[in-house]
Amino acid sequence: MEDHRTRRTRQVMELLRELPSEHARPGFTARVLEQLDAEPQKASRWSFRLAPALAVAALLAVAISAGALIEWQGRARKHQEEVQALQELRAEHGRLEAELHAISATSEPPVVYLGGDEQFDYVLDLGKVRDAEVVTSATPAAYHIATF
Repeated sequence: MEDHRTRRTRQVMELLRELPSEHARPGFTARVLEQLDAEPQKASRWSFRLAPALAVAALLAVAISAGALIEWQGRARKHQEEVQALQELRAEHGRLEAELHAISATSEPPVVYLGGDEQFDYVLDLGKVRDAEVVTSATPAAYHIATF
């Protein structure tokens, strides 16, 4: 098999020798030498490769900054909404407390829930009891959870 390869290699080499040889155009060497001398005056090649990388890095930095700013604004808006909701709850609490105080300050004596079972509830109206002002630890029926 090596004989066959050797023979083919010789044939290829002979065919290559028969090809006409190439010659450079006149002034080729002078032009190449001029370009080599002028190259240090031009910007180096790595700067052309560095410029797109710097542009991509700058764009990435701007995108990250914009994303962080948008996230911060969203959190600030959510915090403001929470503060507003808390203020509304406090205002409603104040109104309810004032209303409760107004109800308890009425001149009518309270109604007291005494207890009960599944069939009856026992309620005492202090307005119909003598010396109702003396009773101070009674719980009005309106304040008791078990009332209906």
